[in-house]
Amino acid sequence: MVLAGLSRVGKHRHGFTLVELLVVIAIIGTLVGLLLPAVQAAREAGRRSACQNNMKQLGLALLNYESATKKFPPGVVAPQDPNVVSGGNPWDKYTFCGTLVYLLPYMEESATHQPFPSNMKMNVNDYVTPGNGSDPKKLPYWSYPAVNAVTGTRISALLCPTDNAEATRKLGGSTDVSLFFIQSASIYGAYGVTDEPPDPITRNHQCTNYLGSAGRFNDDANYLGLTGTNANNADTYKGLFRSAEASAMKDIIDGTTKCIAFGEVTGGFYDQGGNAASPSGQRYGKMGTNRKYSFAWTSGPVPMHWMAKSLGGTPYDASDRTYYRFSSFHSGGMINYTFADGAVKSLNVSTDPDAILALAGRADGQVSSSVD
Repeated sequence: MVLAGLSRVGKHRHGFTLVELLVVIAIIGTLVGLLLPAVQAAREAGRRSACQNNMKQLGLALLNYESATKKFPPGVVAPQDPNVVSGGNPWDKYTFCGTLVYLLPYMEESATHQPFPSNMKMNVNDYVTPGNGSDPKKLPYWSYPAVNAVTGTRISALLCPTDNAEATRKLGGSTDVSLFFIQSASIYGAYGVTDEPPDPITRNHQCTNYLGSAGRFNDDANYLGLTGTNANNADTYKGLFRSAEASAMKDIIDGTTKCIAFGEVTGGFYDQGGNAASPSGQRYGKMGTNRKYSFAWTSGPVPMHWMAKSLGGTPYDASDRTYYRFSSFHSGGMINYTFADGAVKSLNVSTDPDAILALAGRADGQVSSSVD
């Protein structure tokens, strides 16, 4: 009798109808749709936090270097006067090592750093004048095979997890993608040298998303042919890192909490259509697409001349990512900066460009409170 009763109960049991199943699927789909943006936002928050940690470690490396040497590393070992011709071609008399090269030992990258001082002179005072080119230790860094062997070292602490700067590192015969390995300034803006042919080495540089700040220009106004108001404006906003110059803590008159040391960089892009010849060539790009240039960690600092309104400077735009300004792919248009005291702050792309320029200057006397 018990078995018969159980049989009758089972006989009337039924499963989900098609309508019920579709309702359940719709509910699950809605929940996933609601959760996905939150998950993506959480992931980006984690990536931005990791990026900030990278920049914090970079700031600590800078302070440890200063504590050990009583000065900051140079912006780049390149001519202060881009037009100097004394002693022949000045480009053959400098190493072109940028700030990050000097900080490698303080970032647990001593093995990567070792070939640099072992093969060349690293004291910036040796390069105040170009010399006659007879010193075998005062050649461009790519002249030394041992150095070339380490420039392709990937340093994860110098890469922003939100970006994909390594997307441009295409080994082989590609002719449309290259890496900047040195950036300096001229009266008209930034220029650089890439690692594509016919340079001595080809595509053997790994990337960075962080570079030092040069202030308005890499070099003094008298080297750039500037006079009058332009000259005064140029020299007013001297940054922490400059060509053939190693500043010291005493030079930061504005205070270390008000002086930008490093910022995020993404490189340069083709326009959205991929046409490098268009007026907007090398400007815009989505993450990992249409990228023409990334920066190598041997690069010099970023000059911020374009921010001055006297030269037509304009505020940042979230989509305006170029090789001559700080930029990032973080959501909300946020860009991380490391200050000279080691603190990391996130500033929006809509921040007044003059305020950022004032923060880039180490002794301009214009302490901005609008970005605290």
